[in-house]
Amino acid sequence: MRTEAKVFGVIALFMLTATGVYMFWTGLGAAHPEWSGTLTLGLGGVFSVLCGGYCALVARRIPLRPEDRPDAEIADGAGPIGFFAPPGFWPLGIALSVSAGAVGIAASQWWLLLVGAVAAIVAIAGLVMEFYAGSPESR
Repeated sequence: MRTEAKVFGVIALFMLTATGVYMFWTGLGAAHPEWSGTLTLGLGGVFSVLCGGYCALVARRIPLRPEDRPDAEIADGAGPIGFFAPPGFWPLGIALSVSAGAVGIAASQWWLLLVGAVAAIVAIAGLVMEFYAGSPESR
């Protein structure tokens, strides 16, 4: 995780520097800088700091991985990688329900927002509970 922390640190440094430069350049001719771009770049830098900080904290708690050691061989990374979720349709349901809610807001159709919110809750519950329901073969 040390490598990831360094990558996110570099991204955060770039984003926060770009925020300062952008704020300065857009504020030269006007009375105030352009706030939407400044906020977007600044939040990108803050989120990169959060991700890098998390990776650095995790890296202190776990032993060095092959990716973090300069003397590691390719064979050091062999073996099981982890558990991966099987493919499912719940993410598509979440996307469609959130899209319906967004269209409901944009078109001032509050009933569509309500339908989208209920469908999103059902789809999120289905995604979360997917691993607790058991496989169809075991029923």
